[in-house]
Amino acid sequence: MKKLFCIFVTLLAIPAQAAPLQLNKGDHISIIGNTLADRMQHSGWLETYIQAARPKHQLVFRNLSFPGDTITTRPRSANFGTADQWLTKMKADVVFMFFGYNESFAGEAGVPKFKQDLAKLLQHTKQQKYNGKSAPRIVLFTPIAHEDLKKHYLPDGRANNARLALYSKAMVEVANAADVHCVDLYDATKQMYAHTKKNGRALTMNGVHLNDFGNNFVARVAYVHLVGEGLVYANGHLDKLSAAVLDKNLHWWSRYRTVDGYNVYGGRSRLAWNGQSNADVMQREMEVFDVMTANRDKRIWAVAQKDYDYEVSDSNTPALLEVKSNRRGPKQDGSYPYLGAKEAIGKMNIHEGMEVNVFASEEMFPELINPVQMAVDTDSRLWVSVWPTYPHWNPKKPMRDKLVILPDDNGDGVADRMITFAENLNSITGFEFWGGGVLVAAAPELLFLKDTDGDDKADVRIRLAQGVSSADTHHTANGLTIGPAGWLYWSRGVFHVTNMETPTKTFRSTRSGVYRFNPRTFEIEFHFPIGPNPHGNSFDRWGFHYSTDGTSGTGSYVSIGKGIGSPKQFYQKRVRPVPASGILSSSHFPPEHEGNFLICNAIGFLGVLQHKFSYDGADINVKEVDPIMVSSDPNFRPSDIEVGGDGALYIADWHNALIGHMQHNMRDPNRDDTHGRVYRVTYKGRPLQYAALASQ
Repeated sequence: MKKLFCIFVTLLAIPAQAAPLQLNKGDHISIIGNTLADRMQHSGWLETYIQAARPKHQLVFRNLSFPGDTITTRPRSANFGTADQWLTKMKADVVFMFFGYNESFAGEAGVPKFKQDLAKLLQHTKQQKYNGKSAPRIVLFTPIAHEDLKKHYLPDGRANNARLALYSKAMVEVANAADVHCVDLYDATKQMYAHTKKNGRALTMNGVHLNDFGNNFVARVAYVHLVGEGLVYANGHLDKLSAAVLDKNLHWWSRYRTVDGYNVYGGRSRLAWNGQSNADVMQREMEVFDVMTANRDKRIWAVAQKDYDYEVSDSNTPALLEVKSNRRGPKQDGSYPYLGAKEAIGKMNIHEGMEVNVFASEEMFPELINPVQMAVDTDSRLWVSVWPTYPHWNPKKPMRDKLVILPDDNGDGVADRMITFAENLNSITGFEFWGGGVLVAAAPELLFLKDTDGDDKADVRIRLAQGVSSADTHHTANGLTIGPAGWLYWSRGVFHVTNMETPTKTFRSTRSGVYRFNPRTFEIEFHFPIGPNPHGNSFDRWGFHYSTDGTSGTGSYVSIGKGIGSPKQFYQKRVRPVPASGILSSSHFPPEHEGNFLICNAIGFLGVLQHKFSYDGADINVKEVDPIMVSSDPNFRPSDIEVGGDGALYIADWHNALIGHMQHNMRDPNRDDTHGRVYRVTYKGRPLQYAALASQ
């Protein structure tokens, strides 16, 4: 990297009249803009280099960017706050602005309006006093060039670059006219692509979004323009400083892009119990995040001056508010009793001929808490996403959400151990296998995790897509499944504002329904409407796609070739809500169960309903038959179903006395974070699926 950068610096044309950006001690630098800026905070290099160059300045960086943002269009979920409000909260002395990519899709005809809009933004910003005393200093950053990765399923970038060149040139012209700094990333990256081609090293993962190498390079280019000094530091210093920056960025990102915003500051934040609202409780958590972020600024300043022993203390954070439950349990302390996993089987009424056993529970594996979605890998191992930090990470507690593997090593139908594939995740609402790894919905992002050394631990973590939206964790991306054509499908409900940038467009949607994302091309589409709170996606052997809605309790299907606007309801609601649904396909069960449609219910009916398909010409319907199981245990909350490699039916049990977002305070103490089970249903006297295959 150093050699490549040094070669490039000799070619980098920096205008002779360009002076370094004036940075004063204590300056607050706020970053606004699109996905380019959003992704840069997760590498941290731009701040790292500037902090290293100004170690005594005690600079404060806060990233306020959002995927899909343009100068004039910056959609947010309800009551998020305006750009000016956030810049005022940040007391911004300096504003870094990243625009131009999304605007460029308007083409050459849109350049005059873009220049006009940009000039207005600069004029407006110069008239503000976000810090309470003076106008902010402004730095514009042009979009990067589109990199041709020579992959047939990705655009070569010629069309994009023709537009991006126009918009980058326009930004430079407007900046010069307004006498503000402008860093031309377009020309810099276009030149660098020519050099990296020679050694086969890419700067982007899809032509338009920087990878780690590209983020480092772009940060260095920006540094040269803004600071105008070389980077000469003792070995390891920048790595230590970068680690401090990333820790601060994690806490700030978790605050600014807080999961479940609709209940933190949006429409349900004012729901109150015992005279205490969600907003009262959750805004206090936001205050805690603010202080914890500021505490990590001090660590950055210390490390910048090579005081590596400075330790962060969060003893100065405000106390979290104590919440009283609005549904007191029968125990003396107001909590609820819970049955053991095996004991709870006694409360289950199982379909005739079937039996159930505990595959895994919190008693066996204490980290198996609040299982959300399951999947089976090619080695017949059951994977589970667990969500103990529901509804999202409490900043004063450990981040415990994980993706785990539960191998049954001896084939006795009981998990023998738990392997943590990935941890330090926040609000994993779904996952699916793809590309030798796992696609994980961790709103507001879609992650790609992969184990490359065979130890069953994810050593690759890539932010594959930003802007999935996280306004309500009950409604965000769930029911992840790969369809017949290789697209990843998920359901998403109301309150959300999806803004995603792809190599060919800016995608925006507030619609409730099923979405699909192509992890090879990075394209996203709205597939079909269902809602307001869809959960559950499955495909039958003919390619029909079935989806169910948690709130209405109904389901719709669509032909794989039709898509948007064509769903048809195929059953009427009997009970609600529906956390998950799927198709039972297993030779282990008798033929009368093969291909049946199963629905998990977690309130009106605590169990797994079963339906048989019927066909009338082009119409598909289902008729309810005897359920797989139903429980009289009020804490039984089936959250997902999966057919295992052995052909058995596995049922995830969220297992909680309280359920529902709007029925109780988000931090109601009776929301349980200590239980979670996986049950296994088999048919008596019939061979298991892999046993039958092994005998052939």
